Amino acid sequence: MPEKEIPLDKIITQGTVYKTASREVLIIEEIGTNSTTIGNMSIDRKVTTYLRDLVGPMHTTTSNLLGPLDLKDLFLVVPPETEFEWQGGSGTKARLLGRKQILAPGEKISGELDARFKAQVNSYKTTLEATYSHGTDVAWPAGLEKEVLSLTPKTIEAYKFDDIIEVSIANVSGGVAEGDWSITFYLDNNPIENIFGTNVKEGIDVLSMPRPPAGTTELEAFTLERFPITVFGDHTLSIRCKNQSGASKSPTTGTSITVTVTAVARYAKT
Repeated sequence: MPEKEIPLDKIITQGTVYKTASREVLIIEEIGTNSTTIGNMSIDRKVTTYLRDLVGPMHTTTSNLLGPLDLKDLFLVVPPETEFEWQGGSGTKARLLGRKQILAPGEKISGELDARFKAQVNSYKTTLEATYSHGTDVAWPAGLEKEVLSLTPKTIEAYKFDDIIEVSIANVSGGVAEGDWSITFYLDNNPIENIFGTNVKEGIDVLSMPRPPAGTTELEAFTLERFPITVFGDHTLSIRCKNQSGASKSPTTGTSITVTVTAVARYAKT
């Protein structure tokens, strides 16, 4: 049993390699970053846990209400005398929260933590992001659906989408109104929502999927926690955007209507 366990709340910086002491164990349960591009943790020179600021910021603020990403059962373990670093945008930081164990002299980490340490290179939280641009000065017709993100895992991989999904639409002349745009999900080209009533618009309204949730937009993030989508190896997930307004939508002059999807998923390799 550890000599003591204390709170962990540390800031690390890209470009610096850190190393735990001989009696120190870090158990990272939440992680946040200020990196505007997707970065990852490296522990024992092995990559794991990809994220960016929109889905896992360093702090909860009015401009992003999420706060650090909760890793849940996919927490990270840094054993004694092990190198770790944040590999994100140049000079960016990561905030590591959780527990720190100080072991008794000669004590080894528990079997449970050792098992998680060995598994975390093949089982972790990851972030995916993709953008679709419709074309400069090109109108988006009513009813047209376009793919924004496509994912086909390798045979030995699986992704489980049971967390945050964020969407933004930029450069729409007149702005984005409730009910104008929706996000739809397809598995192997089959719609997940395959039945809907008369005059009912399929999909999730984009304004209900804030990127990110903020005090000036929507306070609550959209999540698939209750209705997860699992994508197994050699199968394809497609996330698409549809103009549901009933009218053609034009971009502001000299720009392109652009849709971006950012999603958090559980990654597993067998």
